[in-house]
Amino acid sequence: MKNLFVIFSVFFLTFLFGCQENPIYAPESSPLLKDKVPEVNKLKICCELRDPNYGVCNLNGCVNYTFEVIRDKMGPRRITEVSLNLYMNSVLCDKLGMVHLEWRAVGRSNEVVTVSEEGILLVEKTYTITNRSDVVLLVKYLVTTNGVGIANVNIVPLENNF
Repeated sequence: MKNLFVIFSVFFLTFLFGCQENPIYAPESSPLLKDKVPEVNKLKICCELRDPNYGVCNLNGCVNYTFEVIRDKMGPRRITEVSLNLYMNSVLCDKLGMVHLEWRAVGRSNEVVTVSEEGILLVEKTYTITNRSDVVLLVKYLVTTNGVGIANVNIVPLENNF
């Protein structure tokens, strides 16, 4: 009887400790098992631009972007590689109230850029404008090791840009 009680106690203790979850090894707490998804950020655009053919226009819309540091401070010059995905979605409205088809600037770009030791890089992107063959939208993005901003936006005649 004594042996039966010892066997039962050992079995019960083994069952009790074996069924408890160990939070150190639980998959949801392991940072190695989580997929790293970059956060989508948004830059709102609302500004007045000089249109070379129609006077002054309003640009309204946004740029959605993801920003992820791939390699931080490589080599003796301390260069940082950044993965940059930009999605422009904006509308141009002329202030003269003319009736025309919609002027929309839409575009995507995915690239890896290198930010120097100073931590600042200017990236220029041109976007075609629907129903306009005379101009493009030129956006200068300011890329740092912390994020992205818009440095300048212009409407540029097509013959001067290409």
